[in-house]
Amino acid sequence: MFLLLVEDEGTLAESLSGVLVAKGHRVDWVADGQMALSQLATTRYDAMVLDLGLPYLDGRGVLEALRTDQKFIDRQDLPVLILSARDQSIDKIAALDAGADDYLSKPFDVNELEARLFALLRRRLGKTGTDLNWAGIRFYATKRIFFCENEALNLSPREHAALLALLQAQGEPLSRQALFERVFADDEAALSVDAIDVVVYRLRKKLTPLQAQIHSVRGVGLYLESIPT
Repeated sequence: MFLLLVEDEGTLAESLSGVLVAKGHRVDWVADGQMALSQLATTRYDAMVLDLGLPYLDGRGVLEALRTDQKFIDRQDLPVLILSARDQSIDKIAALDAGADDYLSKPFDVNELEARLFALLRRRLGKTGTDLNWAGIRFYATKRIFFCENEALNLSPREHAALLALLQAQGEPLSRQALFERVFADDEAALSVDAIDVVVYRLRKKLTPLQAQIHSVRGVGLYLESIPT
């Protein structure tokens, strides 16, 4: 999972980033709301962990910009988990009303944080409601069908989930771990991450005759791009 952590408490941010990285996630950390918007404008994340009490622009301001500003139109469904010392019901309700997807009060258990983030990702993948188009492949959300070169792709459920994740990434690399978590969300505890290699291999074979391919970047991940003609 590729996360944006927005937290102005340096000790907490460094500790949390270290634990998440040790668990196999990628983390970008920024310490204020304006820096968060800059990162969101240039980088595609799987989820954002957002503190409310931030300098320059507070967490609610970041949320409002993400959900309403047209320059974030292709990122407005980004899952956002609020991480805050404010633990009153009124604070939680206000954050959720502003567009947050979940709320966790400090102090917290990092395993619960991770579990909540995975739940947000599963929820997001289950309700993709917009058409997607990348690398010559179009996904029609209402029918949940992929087309390439005017032909529907015949995919297994796992291949479907993998291609959807790569399409949503819009050319940004996804780590094997992140792709595994998306494809095997319901079975990840019983399987090795190596299982994703089989799905990618089969998907590559189906894309080979078409104007799209899955590239691997060693130590970074996988991404989808069109083949130059």
